[in-house]
Amino acid sequence: MRIRQQSLLWRKVDEEGVVLDLASSSYLRTNPTGAELWELLAEDRTEDELVAHLEGAYAVDHDRALADVRAFLDALRAQGVLEE
Repeated sequence: MRIRQQSLLWRKVDEEGVVLDLASSSYLRTNPTGAELWELLAEDRTEDELVAHLEGAYAVDHDRALADVRAFLDALRAQGVLEE
């Protein structure tokens, strides 16, 4: 899966991410972890790769990383910014 590139503007502001969808005039703000995941999704990553990243970068257990990744992906799906 990857981030839909058309009509999206992305900026990192103070370690957080801000996404503006020009097509729908909506925006999404992420925490620093979400900003990291966003950057990985721009490179076309799987859910498992995102989970592994969180496990390694933040020393969290698999279940916590999986729950966090799924919640983030659900939020992106709700905004319509993922291509799957």
